[in-house]
Amino acid sequence: MAAAPAHAVIEARGLTKHFRTVQAVRSVAFDVSKGEVFGFFGPNGAGKTTTIRLLCGLTRPTSGTATVCGHDVTQEPTRVRRELGIVQEEEVFYEKMTPASYLRFFARMAGHTDASAKERTRMAVEVAEIGGFLKSRIATLSHGQRQKISIARALLSTGPMMFLDEPFQGIDIVHRKALRAHLRTFVSQGNTVFFTSHNLIEAEHIVDRFAFIDKGAILRIGTARELRDQFLLPSYAVRVSNAPKAHKVLSENLDTAECVLRGDEVHITLKNTADVPKVAALLGAAEIALLEMRPTGTMEDVFLKMREAGKT
Repeated sequence: MAAAPAHAVIEARGLTKHFRTVQAVRSVAFDVSKGEVFGFFGPNGAGKTTTIRLLCGLTRPTSGTATVCGHDVTQEPTRVRRELGIVQEEEVFYEKMTPASYLRFFARMAGHTDASAKERTRMAVEVAEIGGFLKSRIATLSHGQRQKISIARALLSTGPMMFLDEPFQGIDIVHRKALRAHLRTFVSQGNTVFFTSHNLIEAEHIVDRFAFIDKGAILRIGTARELRDQFLLPSYAVRVSNAPKAHKVLSENLDTAECVLRGDEVHITLKNTADVPKVAALLGAAEIALLEMRPTGTMEDVFLKMREAGKT
């Protein structure tokens, strides 16, 4: 087995969890490096949440080992959790509390002094954008507002690691963008995020490496580019100065699986990766300005191809 990276924050080896007759996690092994957003994806029931609970020391593995921030999740679960900020998919709240009292309570639980608790809570309230309902009873708040409170609570942690299980559920698009920016700043400071979501398209804006799990087993791990290259034909939207002419030139001179005219763009799927540089060359020779060429294959497409490959 390959050695863990020198700056691995998570090391999982043969991590397995059985629930009576259900094998929720099957010999999972991976490393997560310091300073990255590690995305963990799969369908419902794939084992994502169980894996997170194992890594946070909230559930004991049936077999296998894992360390998080240098601490064994079985032998030192409390020390593991001291290093983490956690947003769980299904949060349990103290319904009669207000967000203000709820965050004060968790700031004390996180070990903050009165002064640091005040400053940290101020930052969490600002980033999570919950200032408008700090004095409302949690029982009266919407799902999206509760999700923001969960995020604020996770931000109270001063640890180097965050586990975010579906953190953006119910969060509007403007606030999601601001939160993504905050997380990128967090990892740029040498911290690490373990991130799960059902929205793979959104995840491409934040995730550095993707791990796919299905039926409790890891399918593949890699960057978006690595996994696209492995599972998808090269596919692009090509925006040009003369789309009809470009469509004719490209369809007649390249070996394509698809070449479709859509407005001022040509959507093209090439059968051979070696033909990618030829697109710009052909357009230039035809005196057609290439304004933009962006890949169109998504990580959703990658996952579907990955599952198909696993069935063959």
